[in-house]
Amino acid sequence: MTGTQRKLKKLYIVGVVLLLIVIATLILFKPEERTCFNNVKDIGEEGIDCGGFCEKECPPPDKPPKVQDISVKWVRFVEDGENNYDLVAKISNSNEGWGVSSVSYAFNIYDKNGKIIDLVLGESYVMPRGFLGDNESRYVIENNFKTDEDIEKVSLDLYDFNWREVKNLRELPELDVEIIRIINKDHGFVENGKEFYYAFGVTENISKYSFFKVDINIVIFDNYGELIAAGKTDQWTLESGNGWEFRIDWTPPFSEEIGMVDYEARTNVFDINNFMDTYGTGGKYIIPK
Repeated sequence: MTGTQRKLKKLYIVGVVLLLIVIATLILFKPEERTCFNNVKDIGEEGIDCGGFCEKECPPPDKPPKVQDISVKWVRFVEDGENNYDLVAKISNSNEGWGVSSVSYAFNIYDKNGKIIDLVLGESYVMPRGFLGDNESRYVIENNFKTDEDIEKVSLDLYDFNWREVKNLRELPELDVEIIRIINKDHGFVENGKEFYYAFGVTENISKYSFFKVDINIVIFDNYGELIAAGKTDQWTLESGNGWEFRIDWTPPFSEEIGMVDYEARTNVFDINNFMDTYGTGGKYIIPK
């Protein structure tokens, strides 16, 4: 064996040893295997062996002690065209220090015999009472539910609550005051080929933060407080100091006399992914100077 061959053999052996060391290191020190199955909440995990870089998602936290349930104040439906219905509920949070970053809901649709004929599923969130100028209640709306059967009543179930404490948001300056207003409200009938009813407004983001998604609900009542119509729309990438117009139309026109048009603009400040950076590029939120 020549000197060159001996050198090549040594290099080959060294390379194999180094490769084995690297493989053993990856196996022994892979974070998921080291921390995601040890029944301990390690650094980077959101719960015990869940969240963060662990594949397993964390279950929703239990309701904190002394926190009141989110209540359903009322649930109604209204026909919006033939075999087409809008479902509306008003839910309420009486807790000043706690809200839910997400809550699943199910509208239960009943026939005249009290049998559930369908479900409409969705997800929402609820701010604490008094936080962001919230009056503790908000609407849940599902438009355009279609059925050939006669609806007798509708109920709402709430489940899978992700409770969040508002004090964790105090690190964000001025986030505990009103952040989104609706100005220039206008509504009425318009004749354009055929008559329809519209509700118009302009959002005004008066906060230091820019948000990916703002939810707008509009609910219309007659003079006796009965539901006439409801609609919802979204605004995307609402930057700090800016505002956008929105409008919702309903046809055919209402036969009832309009008593009140209720406007809501909400955004989920518990969701860190809802905060835009200062340039709107989708990075982690940045507190403006």
